[in-house]
Amino acid sequence: MERFTGCAALSLIVVMVLVLGCAGEAPPAETPVVTPSSAGELAALVNGQPIAMEEYEKQVAQVEAFFAQEGLDLESAEGRERLAQARRQVLEQMIDQELIRQAAAAMGVSISESQLESSLQEIIDESGGQDRFDQSLQAMGNTYDDFRQMLLDQLLSEGVYGAVTASISSTAEQVHARHILVATRERAEEVLARLQAGEDFSYLAREYSEDISSRETGGDVGFFPRGIMPPEVEEVAFTAQVGEVSGVIESQFGFHIIQVLEKEEREIAVEVFENLRQQTFMQWLQERREGSTIERLVE
Repeated sequence: MERFTGCAALSLIVVMVLVLGCAGEAPPAETPVVTPSSAGELAALVNGQPIAMEEYEKQVAQVEAFFAQEGLDLESAEGRERLAQARRQVLEQMIDQELIRQAAAAMGVSISESQLESSLQEIIDESGGQDRFDQSLQAMGNTYDDFRQMLLDQLLSEGVYGAVTASISSTAEQVHARHILVATRERAEEVLARLQAGEDFSYLAREYSEDISSRETGGDVGFFPRGIMPPEVEEVAFTAQVGEVSGVIESQFGFHIIQVLEKEEREIAVEVFENLRQQTFMQWLQERREGSTIERLVE
């Protein structure tokens, strides 16, 4: 949910459609879906609030233009498949944006006219001035009002994102550990037996671990707070004593053996902190979807 500036901001609608981290999945099977002919001029209803078919089709057209510019044949099997997927992504992103608008109103999050105009002017300046900005809008098939509304939605999203994640502390209890990851329980038991016989953890990690990101450092994964590691590994790491070597732990990635090296309250690394914020926001948004009445009126 980071802000886009300069030329990147001018293609924000396409970017949001194609790669926005908050975009929802395709509608669940039980969601009522009707054809456009029976839906009139609406693409969806979100808690009774309409998403206009005209706006939906406009965003789909921008995606089509983007695909065509990239050389994708929209009449080919691949082109039809990618366009169908993009249409679903467009609708889900628009639904998410409407949920965020509704949440912003409930939370008291708002964007003043001066904030909007200041952000808009910043983008115009960074894109090379008003003429270059207007040319870019025209090339994308957007009007000034289209872009202004899109920017307002983006700023509202940032405001809601900040409000939802405001309670996340930048410091936390963290564990410094190392681990050995292997594919089978039999191999894990073999490695554990060698550790219990007194062999060096770092040596065995370099010899056996299939985690290429930590293998060459003897399995050292550094400090991490809760919410980062697989839950099975995290539970052991935060309850084990410093220096203790665990038994075999199974997770979705394979079979782990971990050793806790240190525990302390410390500042969370920037990239880890942002990951925690994103996870928190995505969980919040998923809960908003599940607690809302959403009618998708296009296939």
